[in-house]
Amino acid sequence: MRRRRTTFALGGVAVAAALALSVRGGLGPSTSPATAPPTATPTVAGPSTHDCVDEPSRCGYPDETTTGVSDGVTLKKSGSVMADEDGQVVEGLDITGEISVSAADVTIRDVRVTGGRGAGASDWVVVVRPGAERLVIEDSVLRTPEGSEQDIACVLNIGDAEPTVRRVDISGCSAGISSGGGLVEDTYIHDLAMIPGLSHVVGVASNGGGGMTVRRSTILNEYAQTAAVAFYQDFSQQSDNLVQDNLLAGGGYIFYGGNGRFGPTSKIRFVDNRISRLYYPTGGSLGLTASFDVDLPGNEMSGNFWDDTGEPV
Repeated sequence: MRRRRTTFALGGVAVAAALALSVRGGLGPSTSPATAPPTATPTVAGPSTHDCVDEPSRCGYPDETTTGVSDGVTLKKSGSVMADEDGQVVEGLDITGEISVSAADVTIRDVRVTGGRGAGASDWVVVVRPGAERLVIEDSVLRTPEGSEQDIACVLNIGDAEPTVRRVDISGCSAGISSGGGLVEDTYIHDLAMIPGLSHVVGVASNGGGGMTVRRSTILNEYAQTAAVAFYQDFSQQSDNLVQDNLLAGGGYIFYGGNGRFGPTSKIRFVDNRISRLYYPTGGSLGLTASFDVDLPGNEMSGNFWDDTGEPV
């Protein structure tokens, strides 16, 4: 648990079944929580500062000291949670199971979720279903049991929502976050897992459409495949993605740029990222970038630099 701020009290909990709880911000109808004090935007170190991967928070990047459940919050044991009411708030829980989100304007904060098949009967950690517009996940820990092989995403978006994920500590899945679009910021993704011959290991992935922003996050993928950040064309073209001011290491490639069978990309930008050689001398086991055409409209690859020297990649 990090030392950052004292935050919200535990809301009411209504037990729906042995492994399904519906959590709201108090008794009766769902209510919005009190507005938290604004958090200052972190400033990340520039190329003149070296070896930030040894202690990311020293350089303004997230690690276990700046992400996860807020200091002062006491967690209550829980089974799986169904977030199926608009405006529902899920907070203050230590969940073994999964959170399934199917309603709009849900907020998940100050929870620890240990999910996936290695944790019992659950299939996921957080699954974002159709109808989950404007989901916010913040100040939480999402993980699978240490050492278990998992071919799942810790945040799996199977709808069209564009969730916001901020100040979250994510580990133990084969993909940290899998979503068409959304915002990932100030988040720590590390110690991923895989099933040999099956998993495509990646920190943050978009499988089509785009509209994904990844900024000021630390993403460490010790495996020789697939990427730290990957844009795929599994379902549609990729466009309007921004990856900026992150600390990144590992995978087959640091960046998987979005070229594919649905046509050319546009407005894919990899800007001002710090690339670590923690695992491989070229950042990723195979290099920096794959499936990316910098000459397509709006595409950009600029300002990225090596963590150990500050030199441009």
